[in-house]
Amino acid sequence: MTITLRSVTDLPALLDLEPVKPDAFLGTGPDLGWGRIYGGQIVAQAVRAAALTTSDDVAVHSFHAYFVRAGNEQQPVLFEVERIRDGRSFTTRQVVAYQAGGAILNLIASFQVDEAGENHQTVEPPPGVRGPEELDSVTTDLFFEHRIARWDRHPRPEAATWMRVTADLGDDPVLHACALAYLSDEHPLGVAVAPHSLGDRWDELMAASLDHAVWYHRPTRADEWLLFVLAGHGVAGGRGLARAEVYDLAGRHVASVAQEGLVRARR
Repeated sequence: MTITLRSVTDLPALLDLEPVKPDAFLGTGPDLGWGRIYGGQIVAQAVRAAALTTSDDVAVHSFHAYFVRAGNEQQPVLFEVERIRDGRSFTTRQVVAYQAGGAILNLIASFQVDEAGENHQTVEPPPGVRGPEELDSVTTDLFFEHRIARWDRHPRPEAATWMRVTADLGDDPVLHACALAYLSDEHPLGVAVAPHSLGDRWDELMAASLDHAVWYHRPTRADEWLLFVLAGHGVAGGRGLARAEVYDLAGRHVASVAQEGLVRARR
C-alpha cells in the first residue's frame, strides 16, 4: 500500500495524527531535505498519540524517550500506544514509533489529574539574561522562532535561549505540552557534546540524541516566549549529558529537560 504524505506547514498540522486502528496513529512531517527527522517532531507526536488514548481530566507531567534509530523524513511514522495503567491519579502510556525499517522511538509518558497542593519554586532564571525583544531571531526551517541570549563553551558549556512556536495553539493544554516537547530537542545535543575536544567541529564529530526526558511542573503556553537555560555535564563513554530549566516570561519554572547524546570522532 502506498501512503501519500500530507502537507505539513505548521505545528498544529504536524500534531494532527490520523487514527489507523485502535490505539494506533499515523503521523507525517515536513520534508526539509535533512534526510533525518528532527527528534522534537517524533517525541511531540508520540506524546500526542499517548494523549489521544487518555481521558480529558489528565495532563502530561513527564515523558522519557529513547531514540532507537534515525527516522526518514520522507516516510510516515506509525505510533502504536500501549495502555499500561489507568489509575485514579496517574495514567501511564507507552508509545513505540515505527517506520519501514522498524522502531525508531520508544517513549513512556505519565499523565496526572489536576491536584491541589503546595507550590514552591526554588530555582530562578539567571540574572542579566536579555529579553527576546532585545535579540535577533535565528533562522530555522522548523516551526518555531528562537533567539539566543548566551552560548558559552568554557569553562562549562552553558546557554540561554528564548523559543516559541510560531503558530497559535489555542487553549488546549495537550497541544502546548506537545509543542514544548517539540521545542525541547533543539539545543541540548549541542550543549551536551560541547565538552568534547571536537565539540565545535561538527564535520569531524559523530553526534546523535540517545535519550530525552521532560518534566512539566506548571501549565504554560508554548506559543509565548519560553527561556531555556541549559548546562552541559561533561562527556564519558562516548556520551554527553545536558540539562535545561525552562521558564516563562514571568520567571515561573515550567519544565525541566534532560538529554544524553552520542559523541565520538567520526570513524
